[in-house]
Amino acid sequence: VGVSLFCGHDKSTEILLKQADIALYKAKDAGRNAVRFFDSAMQTALDQRANLEAGLRHALLHDEFLLYVQPQVDTARQLIGAECLLRWQPPGQAMVPPDDFIPLAEQTGLILPIGSWVLDFACAQLSRWATRQQTRDLYLAINVSACQFRQPDFVAQVQAALEKHGAN
Repeated sequence: VGVSLFCGHDKSTEILLKQADIALYKAKDAGRNAVRFFDSAMQTALDQRANLEAGLRHALLHDEFLLYVQPQVDTARQLIGAECLLRWQPPGQAMVPPDDFIPLAEQTGLILPIGSWVLDFACAQLSRWATRQQTRDLYLAINVSACQFRQPDFVAQVQAALEKHGAN
């Protein structure tokens, strides 16, 4: 049950129903037989989530994602490859931590185009590394979301990205 409290006519019916609906979703998240009262923190969290999702969509369209390449070494401390780490840098703002945007990207399905971008970038980097003697034998690891991995054409996507860039 979601509950919105009011006094007199200080809120419209539409606002009261929206608030009760938000509280209802919080009650559902809590499990069966739960009651939640609407509070302003619920609205703030919902607004923040909506803004973050809109920002993610904007980031995809305007190339705001970055990949940092973290070296990986063997037990003899010899460079053997690297791992790509996804970062989001909105222009003129602080970098958004992955813990803040990756779970939302997974929940909204935006992880699929983001993951495709990461895959494409990694294959292009492998292709560039192949032209240099010092880097041609290195591997490059990326993290793949379970959502992305479950796509029926995931293997075909990987093959297409490798072929597109001529990467091994």
